[in-house]
Amino acid sequence: MRLSNYLKSNFYDANELCSLIKVEPEQLQQWQENSIFPNASYSIDNLIKCSSYLGLYECVEVTDYYPRGALDWGHMLLRHEVEHSSHAYELFQNKYITTLKACADKGIVSEDDKFGEDLIEHIQQVWQQFLCSKYGVISQNGSVEEVVFIDLGRALVDRITEDRTCAAVPTEQRALLHEALKLLNRSLSHNAAHERQDSLRYKYIDSVMQKYDLSTC
Repeated sequence: MRLSNYLKSNFYDANELCSLIKVEPEQLQQWQENSIFPNASYSIDNLIKCSSYLGLYECVEVTDYYPRGALDWGHMLLRHEVEHSSHAYELFQNKYITTLKACADKGIVSEDDKFGEDLIEHIQQVWQQFLCSKYGVISQNGSVEEVVFIDLGRALVDRITEDRTCAAVPTEQRALLHEALKLLNRSLSHNAAHERQDSLRYKYIDSVMQKYDLSTC
């Protein structure tokens, strides 16, 4: 799939996003300046060469693309009348903790300190990565739920497989590994063609399933 087709199929361009949220582009820019809305996941510079009866014309058009989950985030900012980064972070933190608890209720728990005594510090770091749109690239939709699934899934895979280096997975750990892979399969991006070989999906799902002879998630 061409990069342009991939982006159009999986992301909103800035104009589409603003139209769906029902805000002006200036509002989106203000949100970003206030550190309450993620940056674009991809920014494409197109060199346009136009030929017509009136002659040749060249220009560069820049198109920003945002993950589909940015729509829900924008609606939430409007619903809660968010203007300050501290308020946006509070909503992000609450959603992160709620999603993490829902996973724990299903028995999907990591003993990593970043999900225990260091949780708030970890969420603060993730919030900054969320604003920089790291998760807008590595996840399917850029939602807070997917952020948690990726963080928790990767932590479990790394612990169970000793950072994907152990020769075999103990039988008693395989069920939890399957649950971790399910979280990752639901949340990790399928990536553009040029990204796939270096993607987290390849490293944490495709390679792990092949190495440890696991069935499809």
